[in-house]
Amino acid sequence: MKIRYALLIIMLLAGIATTKAQTARPVSGIVKDSTGLSVIGATIKLKTGKDSVSTATDANGAFNFNNVQGNTFDLTLTSIGFQPLKRHIILPADVKTVNLGTIVMKFESHMLNGVTITDINPVKLKEDTIEFKADAYKVRDNAPVEDVLKKLPGVDVDKDGNVTAQGKSVTKVRVNGKDFFGGDLKTATKNLPADVVENIQIIDDYGDQANITGLKTGEPEKVLNITIKPSKNYGYFGQASLGDGADAIPQEKDNRYVASATAFSFNGDRQLAFLGNLNNTNTNLFSFGGGGPRGGGPGGPPGGGSSSNTNGITTARSIGLNYRDSWGKHITAYGSYSFSDNTTNTISSTIQNNTSLTNPIVNNVASNQTDEKINHRFNFNIEYKPDTVNYLKFVPSISYAGVKTNQSASSLFMQNDQTVSDYNLLSTLNSSAPNYGANLLYNHRFNRKGRNFSINVSAGSAKLDQTQNPVYSYLVGVANAPVNQLINTNVRTDTVGTSLSYMEPISKHGYLELNYAYHHAYTTSDKETDTLTTLNTRNNYALLSNDYNFTFITNRFGLNYRFIQKKYNYTLGIAAQPSILDGNSLTTGTQTHITTFNIAPTARFIYNFSRSQSLSLNYNGASNQPTYNELQPVVDFSNASYPVQGNANLKPEFNNNFSVKYNQFNFATGNILFTNLSFTQTDNKIVANTISYPKVYTPTPKLAGTILTNYLNADGYYGGNANYVFAKPWEKRKYTLMFNGNIAYNNNISYISNVADDTYAMTTEKNIAKNLVLTQGTKFRVDITDVIDAEASASYSVNHTTNSISQANVNNNFQTINLGINGKNYFFKDYTLSYDYSKVIYEGFTGSTNPNILNVYAERRFLKNNAATIRLSAFDLFNQNTGYTTTSSSSYVTQTQANRLGRYYLLSFTLKLQKFAGKRPSPGDGPPGGGPGGGRFPGGGMGGPPPGGE
Repeated sequence: MKIRYALLIIMLLAGIATTKAQTARPVSGIVKDSTGLSVIGATIKLKTGKDSVSTATDANGAFNFNNVQGNTFDLTLTSIGFQPLKRHIILPADVKTVNLGTIVMKFESHMLNGVTITDINPVKLKEDTIEFKADAYKVRDNAPVEDVLKKLPGVDVDKDGNVTAQGKSVTKVRVNGKDFFGGDLKTATKNLPADVVENIQIIDDYGDQANITGLKTGEPEKVLNITIKPSKNYGYFGQASLGDGADAIPQEKDNRYVASATAFSFNGDRQLAFLGNLNNTNTNLFSFGGGGPRGGGPGGPPGGGSSSNTNGITTARSIGLNYRDSWGKHITAYGSYSFSDNTTNTISSTIQNNTSLTNPIVNNVASNQTDEKINHRFNFNIEYKPDTVNYLKFVPSISYAGVKTNQSASSLFMQNDQTVSDYNLLSTLNSSAPNYGANLLYNHRFNRKGRNFSINVSAGSAKLDQTQNPVYSYLVGVANAPVNQLINTNVRTDTVGTSLSYMEPISKHGYLELNYAYHHAYTTSDKETDTLTTLNTRNNYALLSNDYNFTFITNRFGLNYRFIQKKYNYTLGIAAQPSILDGNSLTTGTQTHITTFNIAPTARFIYNFSRSQSLSLNYNGASNQPTYNELQPVVDFSNASYPVQGNANLKPEFNNNFSVKYNQFNFATGNILFTNLSFTQTDNKIVANTISYPKVYTPTPKLAGTILTNYLNADGYYGGNANYVFAKPWEKRKYTLMFNGNIAYNNNISYISNVADDTYAMTTEKNIAKNLVLTQGTKFRVDITDVIDAEASASYSVNHTTNSISQANVNNNFQTINLGINGKNYFFKDYTLSYDYSKVIYEGFTGSTNPNILNVYAERRFLKNNAATIRLSAFDLFNQNTGYTTTSSSSYVTQTQANRLGRYYLLSFTLKLQKFAGKRPSPGDGPPGGGPGGGRFPGGGMGGPPPGGE
C-alpha cells in the first residue's frame, strides 16, 4: 500500500515537472526569398504531436505563433511560386522566447499538385513590370482576355478594345514574351480565351537590347505580355461566329452582318493561330495605323485616320496567321502575316477658331469622305542561342498601305463676320506606301561575370507614291490657287543605324558601360503639280512643284555607370550627340547645312521597398528631326485655305524627359496604388507660324484670303502629366472601388502673323497657349461568379486653354461628364443578360447634344461544355450615337462632330471547341484527322539571355 502511494506521488511530481517544462512560449520568424525580398502571404503550419496551427506572413514577411508548447515541433512553409519547405525544430527546455530568424524559400517554376488555393495574391510588382494573376479576376467560361483586362486596376479598355495602363496607351502585345501578330494588341485581347491565361503583365519596355544588357535608358513603351498556363501546353481552341441583322432607322434599311473565325493550336514548342473577320459593324481585327496622309492641314477636312477609328461606318474584311516553333534545340522562330481591306464613310462638321492678332477668323467645314484602305503586314523573328553566352536575333519585316479617298466638302471662311471665301471641294487621292526593314541583334556574355557586348544593326526603306486631284468651286471669293490641280508625289526615306554597348564590371555591384549609336536617314521627294483645264488638259504649274532632298545624321557617344543591389539599383551617365541636317531643293536652288551639338545626361533609380512597393525615377534626353513637310520650302496648295510651306533652316528638337513612378500593393487589405508623373522640356521646339493674308494681296495673289502655315524653332515649350489609380477591393475582390485621376498641362508656343489690308506690312507676335486637361473618375465593380459582373462609373473632364494673344468670341473651355453602367447578369446557369449604358454631357461645344447610348444583349449557352451560344443584340437603342471632340493648339481651337454607327439589331450564333492538356495527349485525344496540330507558347522572359552580371 505504501509502495502504491509512493508511486502515485512520484508520477504526480513528474507530471508537474513535465507541465512546467512545456510552458507555452511565442515562436516568430521572417520568410524571405533567395534575393532577400520578403515573401508575403506564405502559409506557415506548426505541428506539435497531433495538434497543428497555421498562420500567414505579413507585409514584411514576418510570422508569429503564441502559446507554443513542447520542446519539438515541425514547421511547414508553402507559397505560390516557391518550393515547399519543412523544418524539424528542437528547443532547449529553458527557452522562453523563440526567434527562428530568417528562413529562405527557393523559387519554384512549376505549380504544386494537390494544393487547393482559396485565394490568390493578385498583384506582383517588379522593376518595370506589374503582374496580375488572371485567376484572381474571375470571368465567365469561354470569355476573351479582354474581359479580364477590364477588371484590372489601372487598366482601361474602351469600347473599341484600345487599352491604356496607368494613363499610357498600350502599344504592343506579346504571348509568353514573344510578339503576337506583330504586337497587334486586339488580336490577342479579343480572341485569346481567358481560361488559358496564367498571368497578365504590364511592362515598361525599353527594347530588346536593353532587355538583354539590363541597362535601360530612353522612353519606354507600354507592352502587354500574356503568359499561358503550363496546363494548356497541348491542345486546340476554335471559335466561329455568324450574325445577321438590320438598322432600325427606316430611311437607311442597311443590313448588318458579322462573320468571324478564330483557331489556336498548341503542341509543345509549336503554336499556330488563325484569325478571320468580315463585318460592317465597325469591328476591326487589326490596327495598322494611318495607312495614308493626314487630310487637309490645319483646319482642313479630317483625314481617313486609322482603320480602328470609331467615327464613320466601316466595312471590315481581314485575315491573319501567326506562327511560332523551335527549329531544333537552338533556334526559335515566330512571325505573322496580317491583311485587311476596309472601307470607311465619315460625315463630319468642323468649326475652327484661328488665333489672330486683330481679325477673328472662323472656318466652318462640312465633309463627306470615303476611304478604301488595303493593308498587308509581314514580320518574322529568328532567335539563335547556340550556347549560354551567345544570342542572335534577326527580324525582317514588310508592310504595305494603300488608300483610295473620295471626298466632297464645303468650306466657309469668315473674318470679322464677313465672308472671305466660300467654296465646294471634290477631291480624290490614291496612295501606296510599301515599307521594308530588317534588324539584327547580337549579344555575347564573357566568362567574367558582368562583362557583356552587344550590337544592334537596322536598315529600312519607306516609300510613298501618291496622286491627288483637288477641284475647287468658288461661290464667294476669288480663287487663289488653281481650281483643278493634279499633284503627284513620290517620297522615299532610306535609313540605316547601329548601336553598340560594352559593359565591364568594376566592382562587386558596379558596372561601367560604353555605348555608341549612329543613325542616317536620307529622304528624297519629287512633287509635281499640274493644272487641268476644263478639257482635262495638263499644264505644268512649276511654282507649286517641288523636288527636295534632305539627310539627317546623328552620332551618340555615351558612358554609363550602373550599380545593382538587391533592393535598389541606379544608372548615371552622360552622352554627347552631334547631328547634321543637309537639305537641297532642286526646284528653288535652296541648300542648307545645319549642325547641332547636345549633351544629354542620363539618370535612372529603382528602389524596391518590397515585392509590393517600388519607386522609380528616370531622366533622358533625345533629339527629334524635322519632318519632310516641315522642311520643304515650296508652298503646298492641296488645301486652298490652309497652304503649308516648310522651313529648310529648321534645327532638330531636343527633348529633356523626366518621369517618376510609385506603385504599392497592400497584401493584407488588397489596396492598390499606382502613380505616374512625367515632364518634358524641349529646346528648339518646332512650332507653327500662321500668317493671315487679306482678301486682296497683290504681291502674291495666290496667298490672298488664306492662312499660311510655316515653321520656326522656338524655346519655352514644356508639358507635364500626372495620373493616379487607387483600388480598394473587399470580400476577395467581389467588390472593388476605384478612383483614377489625370492632369495634363502644356505650355505651347506658336507665332501669329497678320498682313495688313492696305500697306501689306506683316506683324508677328509670339503666342503662348497654356492648355490644361483635368479628369477625375470613379468606378465601383461587383464580381460574383456566375451571378453578376457589373460596373458603375462616372468621370468629369475639363479642357481649358488660355492664349497670351487675346481671342475674342472664341470658346476655349470645354467640359465633359461621362456616366455609365455596364454589366452582365447570369440566370439559370446558362442565360446571360448584358447591358452597357452611357450618358455624355457636353459643355462648351457648339450645337452639341447629350447622347444616351444603350447596348444590350441576351444570350443562351447550350450543347456539351457550353460549346454553342445564341445571342440577340441591340445597339444604340436611343439612336443618339454622335461623336464630339475638341483639339487645341497654340494657333487654333477646333470642334468636330462626326457620324457613328447608329441603332441596329443583330442575331448571332457562336460555336466554340477546345481541348487542352498539360502534357502531350495520347493517341485519340486530339481533334479528328490526326492529333493536335500547333504548339504551346513556351514559357520564358523577353527573349535572349539574361543580362550579363545579373
